[in-house]
Amino acid sequence: MRLTNWYTHPADNRYHVFEFRDAQLAQEFERDLRAASIDFEQAPVEAGNGEAQPLFQFGVHRKAFKQALKVNHLLHGRHRRPFIAHLGLRWLMLLVTASMVVLAIVGWMRS
Repeated sequence: MRLTNWYTHPADNRYHVFEFRDAQLAQEFERDLRAASIDFEQAPVEAGNGEAQPLFQFGVHRKAFKQALKVNHLLHGRHRRPFIAHLGLRWLMLLVTASMVVLAIVGWMRS
């Protein structure tokens, strides 16, 4: 089980493979790689093993891996959801955390 959408190519360790299951993300990743002048090879793989969506794969040479990884992180950063989506709950958590920090500082100052 992989936690990331990239891995070292199993047959040729000079390349890293980035995988996408969403066609829109794959197109955006390709556009961003071209904008960053990173050479890559693309291999769309047909859906198999009971999967409904095709898998889009991009092979990047290890010399350009750090640049491609940065592009990958920025892409996922643009499309990610907030950790706590509800605005009220987000502010409540911030206030509770801030009050705990203030209580800890006051307790430290009084002891």
